[in-house]
Amino acid sequence: MKKKTFIIPLACAAVLLAACAILGYLYASLDTRFRKLETEAFHLKEDNSDLNSQLKNSASKLEETSSKLKENTSKLEEQEKYMAGQKDYISQLSDQIQSLTDSTDSEGEGDSWEYDPDSDAYPNLYAASEEERPKNGAKYVYLTFDDGPSSLTPKVLDLLDQYNAKATFFVVQKNNEEYEAYLSDIVERGHVLALHSYSHDYNEIYRSVDAFLADYEKVYDWVKEKTGYTPSLFRFPGGSNNGSSYVGRQIIAEMERRGFTYFDWSVSSGDGSNLTTTQNIIDNVCSRVGTVDLPVVLMHDGSGKDATLAALPSVLEYLSGEGYEFRSLDNHVEPVQFRKGTHGD
Repeated sequence: MKKKTFIIPLACAAVLLAACAILGYLYASLDTRFRKLETEAFHLKEDNSDLNSQLKNSASKLEETSSKLKENTSKLEEQEKYMAGQKDYISQLSDQIQSLTDSTDSEGEGDSWEYDPDSDAYPNLYAASEEERPKNGAKYVYLTFDDGPSSLTPKVLDLLDQYNAKATFFVVQKNNEEYEAYLSDIVERGHVLALHSYSHDYNEIYRSVDAFLADYEKVYDWVKEKTGYTPSLFRFPGGSNNGSSYVGRQIIAEMERRGFTYFDWSVSSGDGSNLTTTQNIIDNVCSRVGTVDLPVVLMHDGSGKDATLAALPSVLEYLSGEGYEFRSLDNHVEPVQFRKGTHGD
């Protein structure tokens, strides 16, 4: 009985020791696995950190490459726009050359115009007379601005003032009180106010002499009413080689009879094209002025000609540095005219 009582506790102790041994083994095994997993996790974290760093570097390089690509694309677009502007400018010059070299229209084309003082529908459309002849200089340049006035006009006037530069403004009638005020500003700052058109509609004004006079009387009366200034100069919309040669010669003869002088241009800024860039305008003017005897420069101060305004400081600075004096046109300056033979010869 005593022996049996001793065996039971001993067996329980053995079982307990075995269980502890098993638990100890399992704990040691789990601790080893945990440490192994902890080591693997540490390495994975390091690898992940390296991967993130590589991804950040790749993203930075990609962003830098994308930025350079956008910059190159922008430069390419600007170059394409520049080339398109130059092509358009060359096309304008080619058209002018072609118009000048074309044979004149036959004398029998259209109805002839003869002035009849008894039936003059425009009795007040006469230019002011000028008596004082200005001194002639060796290096004069004549900047002219078409299609104004607009919101750009006062900015153009301010830039001209900075260089003590005088210019000629060929205006188109605007039903805008703010713009109308700029007409007097042009005169008061010592520039010449000249006529360009009322409608600027080629199909309308070049139909006949009478259609042309009707259009010009409107803009003439508008300028006189707003400023008290009587214009003496005018410019044909698109140049004197627009429209029928036969009708054109009759218009010129009648306008000259009324005392007006018309001016085309010998240097085009090329800003008549919407493709023209600021650099186009600078290059066109600065490279051409020195190649002609009488540089009459065509520019525009009409609405939307921001590229012209941006180019003007560089143009003024360059020409001033070349020793040019900026003058306004008048009746005593030899007119630059595309269309010769104004009296039907």
